[in-house]
Amino acid sequence: MMLEWIRKFDLKKAGICSVISGGIGIIVHILVIANIIPYLWVNGGRTETFAAAQQMSTSSIVILLVNILITLIASRIIPVRLNKFWGILLSAFLIITLPVTLVGVIQQFLGTTFEKCVTGIVTIIGFCADTRIAFEKRW
Repeated sequence: MMLEWIRKFDLKKAGICSVISGGIGIIVHILVIANIIPYLWVNGGRTETFAAAQQMSTSSIVILLVNILITLIASRIIPVRLNKFWGILLSAFLIITLPVTLVGVIQQFLGTTFEKCVTGIVTIIGFCADTRIAFEKRW
């Protein structure tokens, strides 16, 4: 019943929302690396040095880029024909990563004021879109 409700939302629009939220995340990390946004505003304010913040932001950008690529394929914005095996594997990957995204939402609201007001909202939108994409039937 719940899956039917989730699947009523347009898959490509969910993909676009997920890509936009990932893009905003990348922009935030680029602004941290460029020292435009203070590094104490992200990562819960727990990063001790600017060099550590740069390293965390760089790895976050790489992870977000991979996530965006998977989202583009999974939401069929980039049409890739998947056989049953790859469809099941992609669905399983997306469903398994949902709890990690949910933990990310919680972390945003336990973080700094910037994270609570800006990135928390972006993360919630991304989580909702990712949930829709994860439960698409691919086989």
